[in-house]
Amino acid sequence: MQKRHLAVLLLPVIGYWGAACGRDVPTEARPGRMATDAISTDLSQSYQVILSCTDGHSVILWVDSATLTSLAADVDAINASGTGVSCTLESTALDPSSQTTDWTVYDYNPSNNALAPRNAPNKMPATTTSDGTTTFEFLPGKFTALLTTTDRSLTGDLSAKTLMDVISVSGSATGFMTQHGGGDCVGNTPAAVRFYFVSPSASGSSVGSPPAGFYTQFWWSNPVNFPLTSGNQSGTIMASLSDPNEWSDWNGQRGGSSPEVMEAFLEATHKVQTVGLSFGGECFFETGVTTDPSSTTDEMFSSTFTE
Repeated sequence: MQKRHLAVLLLPVIGYWGAACGRDVPTEARPGRMATDAISTDLSQSYQVILSCTDGHSVILWVDSATLTSLAADVDAINASGTGVSCTLESTALDPSSQTTDWTVYDYNPSNNALAPRNAPNKMPATTTSDGTTTFEFLPGKFTALLTTTDRSLTGDLSAKTLMDVISVSGSATGFMTQHGGGDCVGNTPAAVRFYFVSPSASGSSVGSPPAGFYTQFWWSNPVNFPLTSGNQSGTIMASLSDPNEWSDWNGQRGGSSPEVMEAFLEATHKVQTVGLSFGGECFFETGVTTDPSSTTDEMFSSTFTE
């Protein structure tokens, strides 16, 4: 069986994916609240979108109204596909002056169905020092999913770049765990962190079932990752964006798996909107990670990301 990237949460969906063994399956999503017919068509407006599906993915991106309309059409197609997978969108119109390029931590919300950013001082956000090292604290009982930035000096055309990150964890935790069997497709260990990037312009051909052009907008380094095996460890990971076979998309497709996917991957690497790290396991890549024991209050994560 090829490894699946994200957890499958609902029993009907588990049955569907179980029948799909032997091919790649999705990397990322979950359920949100916005009906697709409520989307604004104001062409001058930009939006923050949380796209969530019952195959275990929840992602966040920033789009114009045309891309949002395209996403809505993909969601409608998935919801009408009869596969047991469903998706929803949450959309918020953005005031450009309110947007930040800071490194942001995203945790799964209390229902573990969507992402919530730590974007206020009382939420213990990530902090970045002058030397480019970003740190954050794992919160007790919370599954951390992403650490990302939209900084223009780190995004844009990354097609010839090699990503590198010096990672360390420290504190009193004995280890880490993910959820929904994402560690090894059965249990919640091992936990791992890997590279992740988003490109809304890279909507490609739908390969796989259910259909969705947005699959190729989201990419995870595969197999490159940093296993989180103890509460005190450090190491370095590297992945090249010039090698499509070092990456796989939401639907588990390697960047070089077909001409259509290759075209979308190349588009994505030239127009990266968001880049950073994704937390999950070796099987599902973004199910989130928490400390073991989950009550630990002093476990710190450190990232020095360069290109």
